Amino acid sequence: MKNYILGKGIEALQWAVYIMKILYIDGHVKEKAGTDIVQALRNLGHDAQVYSDQPIRVSVLDDGIVRDLMSCVREHQIEMLLSIHFIMCAELAAFQLGIRYIAMLWDAPYTGIYNPLGRMGNVWVSTFDKLDMARLTEGGVKHVLYQPLAVNAKEMAQWNREIQDTLQGRYFHDISMIGGLYEKNLYDEHLQQIPPALQTYFSSIFEEAAFKWDGVNRIYGKTGSEILQYIQKINPEFRIPNNQDIADMRIFENYYLIRKAANIERIGVLNLLAETHAVKFYTNSQAAGKMLVNVDLGPSVLYGRATSMVYAGSRINLNISLKGIEGGTPLRIMDIMGAGGFVLTSYCAETAELFEEDHEIVMFRTPEELLEKVDYYLAHDKEREQIAQAGHKKVMHCYTYERKIKQLLEWVETEEKF
Repeated sequence: MKNYILGKGIEALQWAVYIMKILYIDGHVKEKAGTDIVQALRNLGHDAQVYSDQPIRVSVLDDGIVRDLMSCVREHQIEMLLSIHFIMCAELAAFQLGIRYIAMLWDAPYTGIYNPLGRMGNVWVSTFDKLDMARLTEGGVKHVLYQPLAVNAKEMAQWNREIQDTLQGRYFHDISMIGGLYEKNLYDEHLQQIPPALQTYFSSIFEEAAFKWDGVNRIYGKTGSEILQYIQKINPEFRIPNNQDIADMRIFENYYLIRKAANIERIGVLNLLAETHAVKFYTNSQAAGKMLVNVDLGPSVLYGRATSMVYAGSRINLNISLKGIEGGTPLRIMDIMGAGGFVLTSYCAETAELFEEDHEIVMFRTPEELLEKVDYYLAHDKEREQIAQAGHKKVMHCYTYERKIKQLLEWVETEEKF
């Protein structure tokens, strides 16, 4: 017999949540977001268990892991598997047992699901990028839901109280950013020896695409199969790392060109701002000192309370999204707002749908607009802080793990009935 938790008061007439036994599985690395998802499931009354302290390689099939997962499901009477990323072993185990598997995607564009297992009918996918949602559907994934990324509101609220007691109205930085420079990218690693004419061609792509944040992707579609064949002809060791049912060109654009463009943009933007402003960059990049001028470098920051301290303690928190994230709002933006920080980000039309521009978030489309808005908001404390407060209120109310998980499970239950 199924167990339900009913909503209180009027809500009891509107919804009933089926209480489930769900097994959460980490892929790639142990994710802080995974802990938040499990906590949200339990807060909603579900029996959420964690498979292992060791993450599973997402794109590798291992018969031993599949058998162990199946044994775990049977032993604990698990009804659904759930993970961040698409884990092939998890889907194969779920399919053989006849249960549902939910993959919550944290990257875009997401390429690791374009295989026969990703197209099975028991696979349910949540993605934070509407354009990637369309691509996944066109690629044969049967159940895809668009959901913005989320924050742990309860944890954020506790950190915010502690952090504000520490800050006491002060700021550590005028402008800060936490992240990497993408200096270790496949383009620089593999394409340094290509002929000058081809280097000039790729440089023209970067010149056209970089430092333009108007929502137009100027990288996709610029590289045909003949170019990849030519590169392989002059360099027989060149191989596209592609084990999915997806064109090599898509992999090349995403992992070679997009990341090289990010390397160019981040170095350029940080150096530009540092010409006239105090800029703090927290990074684990070993080469940042050689690439950045007048930028104050800090160590990498442990995700969680420490990142929230930086976000709350900075007048302006900078975000420059990867051009591969065409429609989605990165987790960095949600985390900054959850910490009560002010966000200045490269423009994204989808982010402008989630947050009111110049009221909850501020965006730039060109380097000139970036400099103009930095100058303005550093000189207008009250207006900047009001925007930060409005963004914080929106995130803490609308984009929490509990809301996200509840919507996701209700969608699975509802769509499965039709």
